[in-house]
Amino acid sequence: MTLPLKDLEELARTKTVLLKDFFQAEPPSTKGEDLVELWRQIYDEEVKSTVVKTAQGPSDDLSNPVFPYEKLQAIVGDGGHWKWPRIWRRFDELERRGTAFRPGDAVNFDLPNSNPNITSQKVLVVGGGPVGLRLAIELKLGGHQVTVFEKRREHRNAQGELQQLGFTNRINRPHVFNFLRNDLDRLNGRDFMSSKMCYPVFTQGDTSSIGIDELQLLLLKNALLLGVDFQLGMSYEDANIVLDPKNQKPQWRVKFSCDDLAAEHYGLSPGTHESNFDVLMGCDGARSRVRESQKGIFGEVDKRNFKKMIGVVANIQKVSRQRLKELGFPSGQEPTDMKRAHLASGAGSMTGLNYYKASYHNYVIFTPSKEDLQQAGFGGSIYSFHAGRDKVNPNKVEEKAKLKHWVLERCKEVGIPVDESLSNGGFVEEPNDVMAFDFSEIWKCKKNFAFNLPPLTYDVQEHGPWTGSSLVPPIGLVGDAVTEPFWIAGVGLQRGWNGVMDACYLIDNLYNMSFSGGVDPLETTSWNDHIQKLQSVIPKLYDCSHDGRMTREGLQGEHADQGVVMMQLNKQMKDAEKPQWQLRVDPCYRYEQFAKQLEEKYRGARMLENMHPVVRRTLAVRKSDGDRSEAPDLHQKLLSVDGRQLVVAPAAYDHVPVAQPAQPSQPQPPQLPLIPEPEVAKRASSKSENLQAMLSKQIDEHVQRTRSAAFDDERWVAIDASPKGFAELAEKQWDVMTEKHLNPAQKAELLHVRNMIKSLKQQIASLNSSLEGFQRAERELLTNAQVN
Repeated sequence: MTLPLKDLEELARTKTVLLKDFFQAEPPSTKGEDLVELWRQIYDEEVKSTVVKTAQGPSDDLSNPVFPYEKLQAIVGDGGHWKWPRIWRRFDELERRGTAFRPGDAVNFDLPNSNPNITSQKVLVVGGGPVGLRLAIELKLGGHQVTVFEKRREHRNAQGELQQLGFTNRINRPHVFNFLRNDLDRLNGRDFMSSKMCYPVFTQGDTSSIGIDELQLLLLKNALLLGVDFQLGMSYEDANIVLDPKNQKPQWRVKFSCDDLAAEHYGLSPGTHESNFDVLMGCDGARSRVRESQKGIFGEVDKRNFKKMIGVVANIQKVSRQRLKELGFPSGQEPTDMKRAHLASGAGSMTGLNYYKASYHNYVIFTPSKEDLQQAGFGGSIYSFHAGRDKVNPNKVEEKAKLKHWVLERCKEVGIPVDESLSNGGFVEEPNDVMAFDFSEIWKCKKNFAFNLPPLTYDVQEHGPWTGSSLVPPIGLVGDAVTEPFWIAGVGLQRGWNGVMDACYLIDNLYNMSFSGGVDPLETTSWNDHIQKLQSVIPKLYDCSHDGRMTREGLQGEHADQGVVMMQLNKQMKDAEKPQWQLRVDPCYRYEQFAKQLEEKYRGARMLENMHPVVRRTLAVRKSDGDRSEAPDLHQKLLSVDGRQLVVAPAAYDHVPVAQPAQPSQPQPPQLPLIPEPEVAKRASSKSENLQAMLSKQIDEHVQRTRSAAFDDERWVAIDASPKGFAELAEKQWDVMTEKHLNPAQKAELLHVRNMIKSLKQQIASLNSSLEGFQRAERELLTNAQVN
């Protein structure tokens, strides 16, 4: 069968409209459930059957798979939108590993496979939060088959009132570290989020933040376009180990249930079902069902008493400019982001304050003592971390009212605008309006990853029954499932993102017999030695992730001017532009402890002999940018859709115009030479990319000016590697936030400085008001003066 060009054009028009909505979807107007349903319309059976041309021949979902975005790109091209070529380009630049790496493809930029010894695994990720989605994305880039189970689906009654939270209903705003911001940038953060939503993420410097819902939708778009099987309405229940009778390979026999909508979509009957997976990863939060169902592997969690820390969170509705002026903000603008301590009226101790502005609401965290809240009338019913936002709880209405009153008083004291005439008293919809969390006790799992496997070549008939240690298929925990989130210090995403890379590092190397745990691969090793090496690195990775022991470049989120990368780049090109520092799967490029193994490789004269992988990839990508010549034909990579081969109209259909009698010649104005259409497309693409590069550079320069200089050795302090690790660091940070480290004289001096600042602000506001009055008088004199 053939596919006429007109039918392909109709298909492209239909998918372009849907893809535009998909790319532009963002909260609060779009929920995760909406995005999943939209994707099902985009990536239907017709698009799934699409075959495209690759360096290894026609694509095939089993033997030569391609990502969904590659099929869609072949169908819709740029879709008539100038951003889309850059979106596709960003996906092309994501580094492939293992079987996701197709030799000879242009997306490899003539670079080798960073890990050709990956054996693809069938992985189940439980939990569709930010960490679960980011893990799924990175696993797909390693060639693994990835399924995500997410049970939470939003439910509202006939009146539109929220009855049950969905998986993208959380709107709290964690801090975005520079390396995390870079990661979101390479995942099309600037193009998948509106400029209004991008501002707090990419331009706020030290107070950069992102809403959990915003982050989830951004990651969900990437996951779906990369082929992650995201199954909404699926609930993990339990898992048992089963062994293949022929080769003794262990797998997880997962028991799960599904809601009615999921059962209808996947053609399942009500009740529980079972399915086998090679790897089981729990990214299902602090109350992890994966962790609880496998206590024999993970053990009981370690708990310890912490300082009496209470976190009060409030999400406040935006206030119009006119209303801001009425509320005492003369400029009609909101105050800038804040991170400081505050002495509340009548309070006996300092209260920490974090205030982040967002696109559709503002986010504030107070950290008072439990005694101060009780003194203010709050009954002491402090929520656990999740109970406050798990569902709308009618039993806590009175407590919520008291907490709102307390927050309003604090907001007025520090100058945060709240319009009480708005719905819910100026707060957002329940349950995200106000919450209180108790951090007096923290916990941590004893381990976060376990496995014990036989070699791939094991055969029961040849080698006999397995007599070694008990076989365990790979299982792990990442994110809040392994350690209680302490988001006051803003480390949840830092731990989560590093945990994602650690998990991929372990899963990628399960059967990699050249794995050494260091920089250079081994030539030969036995299976037992391989297992021992891989298992020995697990606790080291866990400690580094938990305690945040990243390299200085990683903590700063940029390459050092005098570091290996920039010195090598400056040798290769004049005035080399600094590439973004990005997380890599290999811990040697993330953790200080592992990075020391690289020092010898780049020490002294060897620095210029051994090209750093970041330098090699940067040069290859930039060379590719410079080598792009004529714009490719829109459908040149497309071979067939739904079994129908693409054909173009034969020459017999061409229309030959009938010759007309010659007309008397008239003088014609000189005609400019025609520019070929490919050249126009090339120059247009080049101009748009140059403009985007210029804007990005200016934004980055702005951010650099608004934060402290990088690699200031006097300001940088290595994180304590003692067993206390992060807990001790958090206590110190808590003391700084509440100003308990100051002596009485310093506190008096600080109070004097703040009083002077307040006085100066009042004087400035008064002078601005006077200035506006004189300017108004000037205009009236000029416009009303009579001409003599």
